[in-house]
Amino acid sequence: MPEKCHVHNCTAPVVAKGLCRKHYMQVQRHGEPVNTRPADWGNREKHSAYTAWCNLQRNHRQDMCATWLEDFWKFAEDVGVKPNKTRAFRSDTSKPWSKDNFYWKENRVSSDDEKEYAREWHKKARLANPDYYLNQDLKRNYKVTLEWYRTTLAEQNNVCAICAKPETTQIRNKTIAMAVDHCHTTGKVRGLLCTQCNRALGLFGDDPATLQAAIGYLEKFK
Repeated sequence: MPEKCHVHNCTAPVVAKGLCRKHYMQVQRHGEPVNTRPADWGNREKHSAYTAWCNLQRNHRQDMCATWLEDFWKFAEDVGVKPNKTRAFRSDTSKPWSKDNFYWKENRVSSDDEKEYAREWHKKARLANPDYYLNQDLKRNYKVTLEWYRTTLAEQNNVCAICAKPETTQIRNKTIAMAVDHCHTTGKVRGLLCTQCNRALGLFGDDPATLQAAIGYLEKFK
């Protein structure tokens, strides 16, 4: 029979140091195998301002007035009920959070408009700083930088590495950038190709034997 937990009235099996898992974890976290939650914890959790108070304790503990830090209900009395779609803010960030330095600020957008707002924000951000986002895209997709892209393009004289012609494909009346060609097996980049050559390699499966066969076929009927 497995040994039972040494805590009074606990019948769970021992996992370490004479304690069950529950009481062992409580000792690890709090130093004692007892329930450390305050008696009013359930009422706190139901209060609309409780999450804001927890966030302030977690992120601004050094900037909270002592009465708020020690007593949630004093905090709730001072700030009142949290309105929907608001966040906690203070007027003067150089001063501690307190009754006279606190207000509920409405979110920039409602949850219903959040996705549309995010799309518009990213669209404007890309237009305002295209190099930054292009660099991020190259890093994420090909593990290269914008500097590498520009250096490689200059070494290729701004033309495709296969057909030696500039990119001509346009989207919304704007010529697109040359594609980064890479090995789909190893992920290693090889060079910059125009859209047609890049697609052609993909359709041939990056297989040299198939490409040689295509060359032989064209030479046969030249």
